[in-house]
Amino acid sequence: MAPSVELSPETFKRLQAHATPLVDTVETVIGRMIDAFEATALLPAEVSKGQSVRSFNPNTPPDLTHTNILGVTFNGCKLGRGKDNWNGVVDAAVRAAAATARSHDELRRLIVVNYVEGTKQDEGYRPLADAGISVQAQDANGAWRAACHIARQLGCDLSIKFAWREKEGAAYPGIAGQMIVDANK
Repeated sequence: MAPSVELSPETFKRLQAHATPLVDTVETVIGRMIDAFEATALLPAEVSKGQSVRSFNPNTPPDLTHTNILGVTFNGCKLGRGKDNWNGVVDAAVRAAAATARSHDELRRLIVVNYVEGTKQDEGYRPLADAGISVQAQDANGAWRAACHIARQLGCDLSIKFAWREKEGAAYPGIAGQMIVDANK
C-alpha cells in the first residue's frame, strides 16, 4: 500500500495552482516539481551557491582525487542522477564510442580503459549491455582521461562541474571546478 500524506489546505491550494485541471493528480504535480528541482539542484551541501567555479584546462587536469561531480553534459545530454559520477562519465563516453566505431580496431583506439567484449562482473568490470562490452572501473583521474579522449576523438562536447571534498589529500579542498571539452576547438 502506498504511503498516505496529509497536506494543509494552503499547500494543497499551491499544488492546484501548478496542476492541469482534469489531467494532473497530486502525485503528477509533485513528480514534476521533484523533476524540476533535481534538474537544477546541481550543488551539493558542501558547495555554497555564492562560491565561484574555477575553470581548469581539460588537457592538463588537476588531481581529481577526492572530488564529487556536480553536473555532467556529454554530447549535449545531461547525465541523470545515479549516472553523474566518474564512472558514469566513462560509461556515457564508451557508449558513444561503441555506437560510432565501425570496427573492433577503431573501438580499441577510442576506448583507452580496460574493457572486454560481453559480460564480465569481476575484477572491477561492469557490463554495458547496450554496448556489448564490460568496462573496468576507473578512479576520477583515469575516468576523466578516458572520457576526454573519447570526446575529442568523436568530436563531442563534454562539460563537467565538480568539487573537492574537505579531505586530506584533495588538491583544492572545498573548491568547485569545471572542465570543458569543446567539439568546435
